[in-house]
Amino acid sequence: MSNSGAAIAVAAENLTRHYRVSHRIVRALEDVSFEVRSGETLAVIGESGSGKSTLTRLITGLEPPTTGHITVNGASPHLQPGHPASAQLVFQDPAGSLNPYRKIWKSVAEPLRHVKRGRRKEIASEMLARVGIEADRLSARPGRLSGGQLQRVAIARGLVSRSSVLVCDEPTSALDVSVQAQILNLLQELQEEIGFSCIFVTHDLAVAQVVADQVMVLRHGRVCELGNAQSFFAGPRDPYSVALLEATSVARPGDLEHSIRREE
Repeated sequence: MSNSGAAIAVAAENLTRHYRVSHRIVRALEDVSFEVRSGETLAVIGESGSGKSTLTRLITGLEPPTTGHITVNGASPHLQPGHPASAQLVFQDPAGSLNPYRKIWKSVAEPLRHVKRGRRKEIASEMLARVGIEADRLSARPGRLSGGQLQRVAIARGLVSRSSVLVCDEPTSALDVSVQAQILNLLQELQEEIGFSCIFVTHDLAVAQVVADQVMVLRHGRVCELGNAQSFFAGPRDPYSVALLEATSVARPGDLEHSIRREE
């Protein structure tokens, strides 16, 4: 859903993050720059250790950059107690991100601490209905839900506070192909309805091809390719990107795209 005339939702300039581990410096991110416009999806691709998880922490305000800067809707993404973050995070493992003893509507309502207590359940219930969770499940604990249902709950929690940026960290990697298709379709439908921007972190180029307007490939904390998704999948320029795309073509020859078509 690319829109070149839309406002910039997320902007990073020379974003760098270093960590001190024992007596050495780990350079997790180096001079990363990009922009995501309102309503767009940027797929961030890379193998383990490429800097993807570090980037999600910086976008969501969980950590500050060492140098450079990042803005979400024009402001630094600092967390403030009692207020929802400007960018919300959907984790890879929804079961691990939800309190196993808490009713799911209460987990979804967590970002609504700024809302009057009496309204929280109503708002959370409405959002759960939008992601396909039926009313009789509102008081269920996470252990009673399937993996796909849990990811729907996690998406509802990410969107319930009307944050304009959703950061999805490998949200479908633990799901089988048919359930992946359902979740990806859901995200695209919600994005069209609500208009949020999405940073979709994945190691899976088949998934990225389905969701992305832009693609950014990270390797060892640096950007090795950034550009329009259609152009990228038609012919990546960087040798590392070419290798990743070839590996995906061998491993998953259109399985996900076929599943998406069936879901549609």
